[in-house]
Formats: sequence, C-alpha cells, structure tokens
Amino acid sequence: MYQGFYGLTDHPFRLTPDPAYICLTAQHQEALSGLLYSIRTRLGLTVLIGEAGTGKTTLLRTLTDLVEGRNFVLARCNNPTLSREEFYDLLLAELGVECPSSLKSRQLRALEEALIRFRDAGQSAILIVDEAQRLPLELLEEIRLLLNLETPREKLLQIILAGQPEVGVIIGRPELRQLKQRVSAIFRLHPLNIEEVREYLQHRLSRAGLPDQKLFPEELSGLIYEYTKGIPRLVNSLCDASLQTGFALQSKGITASIIAEAAGDLELADPDDARAKEESFEWPPLVIPMPVVSPEVKSVQAHPQNGLDNGADIRIPMESYASRQRSLGFFGQLLDHWK
Repeated sequence: MYQGFYGLTDHPFRLTPDPAYICLTAQHQEALSGLLYSIRTRLGLTVLIGEAGTGKTTLLRTLTDLVEGRNFVLARCNNPTLSREEFYDLLLAELGVECPSSLKSRQLRALEEALIRFRDAGQSAILIVDEAQRLPLELLEEIRLLLNLETPREKLLQIILAGQPEVGVIIGRPELRQLKQRVSAIFRLHPLNIEEVREYLQHRLSRAGLPDQKLFPEELSGLIYEYTKGIPRLVNSLCDASLQTGFALQSKGITASIIAEAAGDLELADPDDARAKEESFEWPPLVIPMPVVSPEVKSVQAHPQNGLDNGADIRIPMESYASRQRSLGFFGQLLDHWK
C-alpha cells in the first residue's frame, strides 16, 4: 500500500524469514560460518540458540539456500511436536528414503543404508530441527540415538537443533547428559544493539529499492531500539506499522511521533514508562566485594576513547557491513570447493 508512495520496489519489513533480506551482523556471520563448518566436517550435533525473533529461522533458511543444489541431502522439521512414529516418517520422507514397513527397526535399517549411500556418493545428510524447545523428551532421546549412526571417523547424519534459550536448559537436564556430551558446538544470537539496528534499517530498505534511504533518519535508530529492545522481528513490525501510519498522514519521512503512534498501536512498551518503573523500583541493599584492579587496567578504564565506555556512539564502518554481506557468496564458493 505504501510502497509506491515511498518509492519502494518491495516490502522491506515483512515478517517472513526471507534469506534475500538477511542482514549479516557480525554475530549472524559467525553463526552461519560455524554451522557451515559443522555440517561440512560432519561433527554431528550443533545447537543454535536465540530469543524469539532474533533471526534463527532466517539464518536457517539462508543455510538451506547455500547447501541446496550442492553435495547435501536435507531434511527439515519445523514443527517438532510429533510422536516417535511421525518423526521417523517425516525424516525418511524428507531424505527420500523408501521403507514400506512401519516398524522402527526396519526404518532405522533403511535409514542407515541410505546414509551410507549418501556418504559413498560424497553427500552429507542434514537434519534441521527448528523450534527445538518444543521437542518432547522421547524425540530428544531418538535424536541422540541417531547420532550413533557413524563410521569410525565421522557421523553419518548431521543434526542442527535451533530454538529459544530453553533449549540450553533442556539439554542441561541430568537425564539428557548423554545428548549434551554429543553437542559439538553452540551458537547464540542476541538482540541487535543500537548501531546494528541502524545497519539493519539501512540494509532492509536498500534491498527494497532505497539504497540511500532517508525515510528513517539515523537519530531515530535509538528510539526504535528502545521500543523493540533490538529484536529484529519487532523492528520489522514497528517499522512496517510506522510506514503505514506515515502513508496515512502523507508524510514523506518517518518522525519520532509517527514511531510512537505505531508503537502504541502495537502495544509496545513506552521507553519512558519502562524507565520510570525501573527507576522507581528499590533494590534491597547488596554488598559486593570490590575486585583489585591493577594500575594498567585502571588506566585503560579511565579513557573512554579506548572503546570501553558503554555510552560511546561506536559506528560500524559501512565497508565492514558490505564485506560481511559479500561473505554469502564466499560461503557458496567455499562449499563448491570444500571436499
């Protein structure tokens, strides 16, 4: 509705996890490269953890786009609230394994034979489980047992569990200690900081046809961050609602008052109200022993220009952003030559 009015060629803030719009912050680039390394070197089980809306599914879709058409066979499970029988039925169907029997023993035999064929053909089989915090304990145990499908040198099935922070708590339970011992790597996505929000807005609008966007002035990044706490999904919702409100008002640019109105419509907490509640709360007295700080450390702490002052407005050079976005192509070339 507002695209033509603002000169956009696409919807910049849709909520679907579109890999074409992934903004590779440093943490997203690190997580993606780690996932690629894990599956290419057949490490077995990798875990991706992040709060709701921090971009886990978009990152997984990007990973999927990178491996499809290359030497990988991919199975996805986006709704893990399945029975044991349904889980194996889905896994075999996704990997293209035919098994006429519904017996678990026959299915496992067919699966292992298929995984060996994939390996002999130079292919890696991957199972990606999203929303892993919803996995029942019986399926977590089945996943552990699937990791026993291996050769003396490597795992036959690479598994990625992605979910909210509860995943870490669940895997840490005593009865799942054998599963936890099989985790080769854990990657975490955190909410964006203020500078990353600024970069995120520039990236999304540039992809939608405004490379030199002036719709959201840089000084509004802090306000958007305050309302959304840096959660990309909330940033999308707030910015989309702001563009709708701006269009209704026929405003050529987005202002702080438009953002506040959109945030009110979305029932996002007012930053001033949240601050007032925080300031009015009286914490009980707490005695903390002061650590001994060496003179050298004191010297560093005394100089905010060293980059240790949390209040400093640290800007990320655009060439760093551009090089991180170009790394997507590099990852693809790496997969083509990484044998």
